[in-house]
Amino acid sequence: MAVGRIGIVKNKKANAAKVQRKEVSKLLAEGKEEKARIRVEGLIREDFIVEAYEILELLCELIAERVALIKSERECPYDMREAVCTLIWAATRTEIPELNEVKNQLTKKYGQDFTAAALRNVDGCVNERVIHKLSVQPPNAYLVINYMKEIAKQHNINWVPDETQIIDPLAPMVAPTGSSIGQAAVSGPDFAAIYAAAPPPGKVPSAFPTVPTVAPASAPPPPSVNVTQVQQAPPTEPVRQTTDSNDVPDFDELASRFANLRKRN
Repeated sequence: MAVGRIGIVKNKKANAAKVQRKEVSKLLAEGKEEKARIRVEGLIREDFIVEAYEILELLCELIAERVALIKSERECPYDMREAVCTLIWAATRTEIPELNEVKNQLTKKYGQDFTAAALRNVDGCVNERVIHKLSVQPPNAYLVINYMKEIAKQHNINWVPDETQIIDPLAPMVAPTGSSIGQAAVSGPDFAAIYAAAPPPGKVPSAFPTVPTVAPASAPPPPSVNVTQVQQAPPTEPVRQTTDSNDVPDFDELASRFANLRKRN
């Protein structure tokens, strides 16, 4: 199962590398050398991983062919030591789940101490090419430039590398400085010209720049009201106070009523 999985992942990465090469060629044609250089570093890393997978695929096939010998021997055979240690070491550094299962089976066979020694690469038991191909160190400048030359040649692009960016061919490429990025077209004032016309630091200008005065904003006039059009409300009549029939009359009123009754009698 590990052999089949390695083959699938290897083919997938190889197809992705073809697409990345086309993208790098487009960047070189557009003059974006620094961005192309970063893409090439990733492309080299993927190519290294594919090469490491090819070696691991061969080692898995070797283990599968000699599984009977491995079962019959209590200790790891001397001629199988590098293959076994390399598979154990690479199991945690690849995206192949089946290699972890191989590592677990070999650990059950030879013990935890054997696996720990393989992970630390004791006595150089791990394949040196696999260690180099799976290393996380960036590729050197010489390899990056030659990759870019080959890609430009394959896609018929007239590209000449900038030798000033290469300080040490055997060291990784220097960090990008943005030299291949042009000035962006922006709308608005030309700030570059403004900064160029500014006085140097520490020098006071002879006169301040004239600023056009702006008239103060006046408040809008209040709305006009025609007094003749305002209709006056008719005067209201005073409210008459009525005496409720149910109210109790006062003493004088009662006295006059009794007097009238006496006259009638």
